[in-house]
Amino acid sequence: MVPPMNERVPLPGLLLVGSANRGAGKTELVCRILQRFSGRFELTGVKITTIHEGEPATLGSGHDGHRAFTGPCRLSEEASGVAGKDTTRMKAAGARRVLWLRVRREELRTGLSALREALGPSALAVVESSSLRGVVDPDLFLMLERPGAPPKPTAERVSGFADRRVRCSGTSFDLDLEALAPARGRWQLREPATAIVLAGGQSRRMGIDKGSLEIGGIRLLERVVASLRPHVREVLIGLGADRPMRVAGTRPVFDPVAGQGPLMGLATCLAASTSDRNLVAACDLPDIPRRLVERLLDEALTHEAAVPRGAGGELEPLLAVYRRRLLPDVERLLATGERSIRPLYAARQVSYVELPALGVEAIPNLNTPEDVAAFEARRRRPG
Repeated sequence: MVPPMNERVPLPGLLLVGSANRGAGKTELVCRILQRFSGRFELTGVKITTIHEGEPATLGSGHDGHRAFTGPCRLSEEASGVAGKDTTRMKAAGARRVLWLRVRREELRTGLSALREALGPSALAVVESSSLRGVVDPDLFLMLERPGAPPKPTAERVSGFADRRVRCSGTSFDLDLEALAPARGRWQLREPATAIVLAGGQSRRMGIDKGSLEIGGIRLLERVVASLRPHVREVLIGLGADRPMRVAGTRPVFDPVAGQGPLMGLATCLAASTSDRNLVAACDLPDIPRRLVERLLDEALTHEAAVPRGAGGELEPLLAVYRRRLLPDVERLLATGERSIRPLYAARQVSYVELPALGVEAIPNLNTPEDVAAFEARRRRPG
């Protein structure tokens, strides 16, 4: 079981590369990242070898030989230059320093403390490890997947935290390194986002399905999709299990259980998303400010969520950006019986975007026929 969100350590400056399969090419991708950025930034390469119960705790091969070590972990710095070692490859790729942490699985937190002390404050590091994701929240976690290769059971417990699943063949990757870069001491992935439109509500106060309402001759759901599409590469429509609805150029995603609230819709769509950042909007928002969407997407580059906040402190959880890494924590809340998105913000890195600072008074949403009439009257008003 992955530790709860308030027990994982935020580690800015860390880019973590893991793999769901053996032979997926973690070291190759780490070296390509180091080669690309080491000319502009001082980067540290880190390899973590997790020793599982029953395995011998050795210092490795090459210069160190196969000498057993005692204690919870052993941290060393690459200096041997022995050809063929992963740490030697990282050094040759341009890393200023290369650290190798060998740690017993049950002592990952102890190993993490040693690693943090060795890295020092404000370090930019590229780390080869899946297991470490269970105890840290890095800037980015890339999870390599090699089709047809044997799975690694030890990676399954953290695979849901992947910011980006990277398909690979061992030497080629479907990740554009042009979109990856450090900025202001943090790793960022500037790939296009996914839009998620939640349309699985019961619409009890409206009396009819809100998504099918026509505003200015256009269905409300189609209106929301059209306002989000310029900002994203794909649009998912989150629907109740009993509510088929189609919009051209979108992908429907059905909740496995109907009537479980917006948290279920968020979980289902995050699991289906292929993007790190996910722009979530309810289907009853007839007027979504472009400048707000742009600001939310920008804030989510360095936060786990970006949420609008009104002048009175009221939050807008259904027009916000959520990173895909939040999926395991969303699922954890669902398992407790929670249905609202708001408890997700506790102990997370959330940027609250103030609406007044953007010149936005409020974000209208249509819950009742009276809301629709009032919005239509404002829309027809001159000026």
